[in-house]
Amino acid sequence: MSDFKQTDLYKATFDLTVYIEECFRNFKRSDKYTIGGELRTLFNDFLFKVSTFNDRAESEKAAFCDELLKDLDKCQIKMTLCQELSVFKSYKSWYHAAKMLFDIYRQCEKLKNHFEGSGQNHGGKKLL
Repeated sequence: MSDFKQTDLYKATFDLTVYIEECFRNFKRSDKYTIGGELRTLFNDFLFKVSTFNDRAESEKAAFCDELLKDLDKCQIKMTLCQELSVFKSYKSWYHAAKMLFDIYRQCEKLKNHFEGSGQNHGGKKLL
C-alpha cells in the first residue's frame, strides 16, 4: 500500500470530497437522491482513483493523469449543472467547491506535464 495520504493531490481531493458531503446535507430532498447523489458518487470515485496514483509505474503516470483529467471534466460538468439547477444552497458554496476543483485540475495538469516531459527522473522525490 502506498503512502497516498501524504500527497497534495490526495489531500486536496479529500478536502473537496468532504466539502461536497457537507454541501450535500443542505440539498433539497428531491436533489439529494438524483443529481446530488450522482455528484457525491463522482467525487468519491475520483478520490479512490487518486489514492491509487502512487501504485502506478512511472511510465503509466502521464496516461493516468489523462484519465484523472477526464474524470475531473465530468465532475466540472455535473457541478455546473448543479449550479444552474440551484442545487447548492448558495452561489458561495458552489464557488468554493468549483475553486477547489480547479486547483485539483491544475495539480493534475502539472503532474501530467512532469511525467510526459523531461522530468521522468526526479531522484526519488515525491511530486504529489
